[in-house]
Amino acid sequence: MLSFRAQISRWDYLLAFLAGLFSVFAFAPFAWWPIAFLTPAVFFWLNLKPMLRGQRLRLAWVFGIGLFAGGAHWIYFSIHYFGGANILLAGSMVASFVIFIALTLMLFGLLVHFFPYQANWVKLLIIFPAAWGLTEWFRGWFLTGFPWLQLGHSQIDTFLAHYAPMVGSLGVSWLVAVGAGALVLVVIGERLQKLYAAVLVVGLFALGYGLSWINWTQPVGEKLFVSLIQANIPQEDKWLPEFRNEHIQKHIDLMEPRINSSHLIIWPETAIFDTFQQSMEDVVNPLQEVFKAAETDLLMGGFQHEKSTESMYNAIMSVRDLEVYGKRHLVPFSEYTPFLEYLRWMEDFIMLPYSNVAPWKGKVNLQVAGQPMRMSVCYEDAYGEEMIDGLPEATMLVNVSNDGWFTGSIEPAQHAQLARFRALETGRYLLRATNNGVSAIVNEKGKIVTTGPQYEAVVVEEFAQPMQGSTPYIRWGNWFLMPLLAITLIVVGWLGRGKFR
Repeated sequence: MLSFRAQISRWDYLLAFLAGLFSVFAFAPFAWWPIAFLTPAVFFWLNLKPMLRGQRLRLAWVFGIGLFAGGAHWIYFSIHYFGGANILLAGSMVASFVIFIALTLMLFGLLVHFFPYQANWVKLLIIFPAAWGLTEWFRGWFLTGFPWLQLGHSQIDTFLAHYAPMVGSLGVSWLVAVGAGALVLVVIGERLQKLYAAVLVVGLFALGYGLSWINWTQPVGEKLFVSLIQANIPQEDKWLPEFRNEHIQKHIDLMEPRINSSHLIIWPETAIFDTFQQSMEDVVNPLQEVFKAAETDLLMGGFQHEKSTESMYNAIMSVRDLEVYGKRHLVPFSEYTPFLEYLRWMEDFIMLPYSNVAPWKGKVNLQVAGQPMRMSVCYEDAYGEEMIDGLPEATMLVNVSNDGWFTGSIEPAQHAQLARFRALETGRYLLRATNNGVSAIVNEKGKIVTTGPQYEAVVVEEFAQPMQGSTPYIRWGNWFLMPLLAITLIVVGWLGRGKFR
């Protein structure tokens, strides 16, 4: 039996952690996109070293700890500043989350460990990128999923983003991983390998530029003038009953001058913090009369209470016809508590204003301003494959969010960045109304048409074009690329078995 001496040291673990930690700068609000190639390149280079399986799994885990400690530390803001947890408890919960979610990176270590003898170029250009793509896909659905910080998200303003209508943001992540592997090969490869690797990277960007000229979808109907109401309600006051009327009036004051000039007005998530039923008499019915007379549509965020099932939904209501969409993908430990019977003690330490929400089972499209629109609430727009439900019938995407939970952190910028991919993947305009930013209208190419400043009460408004047709991603989702990557690993493993290359 062949044996080898493991060459990994504690310095390699430290380097992996730092590579993961500095990856945050590839994403918004920093958006230094070349870092998305550099830090995985360091991680891939480390994985070229011979090591035991446990060491490889640990190396991947440590990289993941760095990645999520740097890129998802904003969870602390929600738990401590607005959830009421003390510093120690909030810090412990964030550390536990980071350590746990980083475990998903072990799948990468497990997959690549099956290929110890392939040539470096095979590992760097085929095995490592395929394993990375499958690992990000796994992280996006395992235990409800955490699809934040996909490498592909960092490329929204580069030519690589234009692969998204075909393979989604996960496919773009795979291409970034290919580029990272090629970068390592440029440094350590033989002369011809260096040349081919450099040509490959240039070719990926050149083809992306060509794809940017393809119009996957086509305009349908007239442009709509849309007004997004960003009321900038302080999160610390949002759930206090004594401020309820004041907060609603603030939305109305911002909206009122636009009622006769806009086709569609959108309020953010939970703009009304009680149920639509409780607000029917003093808010919903009066607004319905106004909007019917003006022949304008209003979407507002609030809570829907279903008497028949006693269920509560985080929802969007179309005020003119009282149609409702409810959030399907809930936030664990916020909108619901998994294993509640074991975790009721948390309620003594953390304020969860709406922790009894149920997942919506109804329709995902609402007819608004004469167009079927695909609704989403909060971080539902992070899940590309879920957002293609209701398409190609829907001609626009609507998202209402409240990133006020993370005021002062980098989360709102990250959220807006990944949301832009949903517009690009589907070839649809995205209308994104938030409480305190980032509110924006995004076109079918993923470009921001207009946006407003964070932490100010503003109205973000512009024309938006309904679109029809299907992108390849609408048809296939991730069920083309992910099986292809898995098959690639199987074939490479079969071809390379027992051979030293």
